[in-house]
Amino acid sequence: MIHGENLAKDLRRDHGFIHIGRTKDGNAVIMRKGDRWTVVPLRWLTSDAVDTIKAQAGVSLVRVITTAPPVRSSPEV
Repeated sequence: MIHGENLAKDLRRDHGFIHIGRTKDGNAVIMRKGDRWTVVPLRWLTSDAVDTIKAQAGVSLVRVITTAPPVRSSPEV
């Protein structure tokens, strides 16, 4: 589980979303990136809820992690 505040920070840092404000009741953050808008509830969220919010915001759910190929030592002569 992840808290909505942390998800909002991730959307700002990793995906370029801008914090617009909060809902009138203060229970959610409104964010946008270009013509994409999303609302992030400020409560504990399940991984399914996080995936849904990211999908609605147009954020890819798959992160590609690249690693260098293993270093092979040259055979001894």
